[in-house]
Amino acid sequence: MDIGSLFGRDPLAVKFAAKLFGKKFARTNKFIHTNKLWMQTIPTRDCDVLMTFPAKTDDDTLMWLLSRLRARTPELGVHVRHHGNTGVYGFYLTARYSNLLKGAEDLGLRKPIKEEYGGGLKEFTCAEEGIFEGVDNKKEFFSSQQRQAIVHHMLLNLRAIEGDKLGKIKFLEAQAIVPKLLSKGIVTQVLPLHNSEALASLKTNWVQAVFRLQPIDDICAYFGVKIAMYFAWLGQYTKALIFPALLGAVLTFYTESNQESEDFNFVIFTMFNIIWATLYLESWKRKGAELAYHWGTLDSKHELIEDPRPLYTGDPQISPISGRLEPHFPAWKRNLFRYFVTLPIILLCLAITFGIILTLFELQEFVNRQIEKERFSGWVGVLPKILLALVIYVLEEFYKKIAHWLNDKENYRLQATFENHLIIKLVVVQFINNFLALFYIAFYLQDMKRLKQTLATTIITKQVIGNIKESLLPYVLEKLKVYQMTYKLVQGSVDMEDGADDEPKTEKPKTDKEDSGTDDVENLDAAPDDEQKELYHSKEPNEKFTLTQAEVESSMKTYDDTFEDYLEMFIQFGYVILFSSAFPLAAVCALINNVIEIRSDAFKLCSSMQRPFSQRVENIGTWQDAMEVMGVIGVLVNCALLGTTGQISRAFPGLAVAGVILVVMFLEHFILAIKFAIAYAIPDIPHWVSMEMAKLEYHRREALKKLELATLQSTKENLCRESSMSTTAATSENSRDAPQHQRVVEKPRSLPSEEPVKPKKQETSRVWPPAMADVAANYNVFKDLEKIRSPPTSPTEPDTPISLVTPKSDEEKKME
Repeated sequence: MDIGSLFGRDPLAVKFAAKLFGKKFARTNKFIHTNKLWMQTIPTRDCDVLMTFPAKTDDDTLMWLLSRLRARTPELGVHVRHHGNTGVYGFYLTARYSNLLKGAEDLGLRKPIKEEYGGGLKEFTCAEEGIFEGVDNKKEFFSSQQRQAIVHHMLLNLRAIEGDKLGKIKFLEAQAIVPKLLSKGIVTQVLPLHNSEALASLKTNWVQAVFRLQPIDDICAYFGVKIAMYFAWLGQYTKALIFPALLGAVLTFYTESNQESEDFNFVIFTMFNIIWATLYLESWKRKGAELAYHWGTLDSKHELIEDPRPLYTGDPQISPISGRLEPHFPAWKRNLFRYFVTLPIILLCLAITFGIILTLFELQEFVNRQIEKERFSGWVGVLPKILLALVIYVLEEFYKKIAHWLNDKENYRLQATFENHLIIKLVVVQFINNFLALFYIAFYLQDMKRLKQTLATTIITKQVIGNIKESLLPYVLEKLKVYQMTYKLVQGSVDMEDGADDEPKTEKPKTDKEDSGTDDVENLDAAPDDEQKELYHSKEPNEKFTLTQAEVESSMKTYDDTFEDYLEMFIQFGYVILFSSAFPLAAVCALINNVIEIRSDAFKLCSSMQRPFSQRVENIGTWQDAMEVMGVIGVLVNCALLGTTGQISRAFPGLAVAGVILVVMFLEHFILAIKFAIAYAIPDIPHWVSMEMAKLEYHRREALKKLELATLQSTKENLCRESSMSTTAATSENSRDAPQHQRVVEKPRSLPSEEPVKPKKQETSRVWPPAMADVAANYNVFKDLEKIRSPPTSPTEPDTPISLVTPKSDEEKKME
């Protein structure tokens, strides 16, 4: 008996099978829908900054922080919401436009001022808000990045008072609360949310536009000056690599392969690389100054005004700058740790790296011998070189953690100082790790062929692993995490519906909590508005299968500043400038990698990372100094290679070893002199930038003078108006109290020439336009103002009423 005949005979079986099939089909459809859900999230509205807590945070901790936020930072709007899919609470922070204006003044945010007031950029002040361009446009005056920076600044200004403590965490008076809670793990993270429209524009015009120039201004407006400065530097570095890449390709493929041609190519490429590196570094200084001027960061505030780092520890002392209690760590303790802990550990890292490299070189020799004996195939000889590159990469990650640990223990007060010393440690440790093997091959083994092979293998391997690790892996992991969240969401909904099908269907009224799409929504500030009800209290069935933007972005990986990106490019710059004379195609490899690197870094920022807070910087900082030092080392290494590889001996056959050393030293000093002369001759700041800064400063001062004169005139008018009003009031009061025959009356209309003129209505105080401000500068205006301020005494003055009083007789005087 077949199944069809069975279903044909039993209608109930057919009905049951159809119901079962429909149920399973619906379940399958929902799981298929998960594929679409992980790419679609509900935008989070009315939130600039999100602060999240661990999943098991108790209510007392939330209420402790929430009460202080509302009492001490009333300018911040705080909403508390629970993420049902991740089980964490979040504080959704925003601010009104009036509070944003005050915050912009506290932050020292620079905004463009109107042309009639001098133009350019100026630190925003509420007292002068009328001179700023577009201040009346509440939606566009502040970009989303600037709003988030202001709200973040307000949040960091939440400070403790005497006696504040949370559990075992004690706060110093006036200490920032949120950074302390972040360092202790009470607060998981504080992050700004992405702006979907601006982010979509960046993806179109930056990530996907491979063959177009980078929209640097748009990057700055969205991510801030620090990240925009990095991408501008990377773009200029990539353009500069075109010249050594072209020369390296020509020397490799279009020259003869005899000894004389190789020596000539070696010398030419060495000299070219040194001059190219000098010109590139100087050109970037000028370009960086232009961008800093354009973005208003060419001059920064003094570092002593900044608050200490959250992780800075020490004995509490009164700061001579702020007058508040701050931790103090003696410099002698830091120096003691630096010389007796940091330095020995770095030397130990050097010894470990050297030992591992020697072991791998012995392995390479063993493989080469086996290949000569035809026991191994020829391709096996590449494996030790790849293994060396992998070992260098693993040690690089290990040494980064050591550098961070050492820097934390040295306990620097300011964030900028902490970052600068961290850069120095990373540069020293990674220089040893990446270049020690090449130095050993070049100057101990003196094997140029092996140096070329090792350099090529190391560069290519690091580039492939780096791009996978930096961009592809975070993107895949982030998408898997979001997919897992949506899968659990859909699975939970399907299980609930399956349970509901088994229960008898009875109608009962739904409460708000049962009808809500999330586990709990708490708004302790006020009742949720209509938009929040629509967003978090879903009444549509499909909204069960949605994730909010805040939930998704809070689960993304944090962007760890620009350290990793700069360090990668620093090592690459070293490969190009130090040993590329042995492998001229190193610049070609670097050029191809950087074209991919720009878009992969952009993709990483726009797709798989949390949005970082904006930071204002003047230049690339210590990384510029590191590049300068690398350029000097490049001169020494290339001149030494000329001596060790035999070019000088072949050029001067009768020259002894001492003569070769003298020639190398002469070339070294000569090239260094040329390098420093070029650096000195090219000014770091372009002349037009200096002129524009001076011009803007002059116009700004003149505009401020006019504004002060206009304010002075307005103040005098107010004083005159108050004086006139008080005089009129006193006159009318005396008139009412006087006898009938002594009252002041107006002169009859029969005397038109002496008819009193009604006083003009005084204008309200305002900021005068530039034309009126110029008139106010005239001294005659001030004389008129003095006349108006002084009450008139002559009866012939138009503002003075004429008094007709009967003269007193002698008898009346005696009676008085």
